[in-house]
Amino acid sequence: MTGKSEKSLIQKFVGQCRTAGLKVTPQRLLVYRALLLDDTHPNPDRLYRKIKRSHPTISHATVYKTLESFEMHGIIARLTPLHETVRYDPIVEPHHHVVCVRCKRVTNLHDPDFDSLAVPEHVRRGSTILGLSVYINVICPACRRSTAGS
Repeated sequence: MTGKSEKSLIQKFVGQCRTAGLKVTPQRLLVYRALLLDDTHPNPDRLYRKIKRSHPTISHATVYKTLESFEMHGIIARLTPLHETVRYDPIVEPHHHVVCVRCKRVTNLHDPDFDSLAVPEHVRRGSTILGLSVYINVICPACRRSTAGS
């Protein structure tokens, strides 16, 4: 991520907080920025450990509550429980994911072919469609290499 795009996303975040009536506190900025800079779609524990290294006074509860608040206000997206713990994504615009079933790495996939998938009639009937997201389960190249060497 370039410094310019990070700055632009932080400015967008500040606007979203203000629109949601949330104060833009140093802790909220810290949590959002850490999430933004971690492309692994981290769980709250990973994010907490990462932040704690440079900000030892931040609490576990602060990170959890901040993430929950961001999700509640549509600032971040909660990924469908893919694993044993919740994962978060700073990108809330519709997109898809590639998930390694071994190491649990999640990467974004922006593909217009998936964007144009039609929801089947039997699903649409009687339901309110909130969105469509494709998850492609894979064994990533790193995991394939480690398996090949075994």
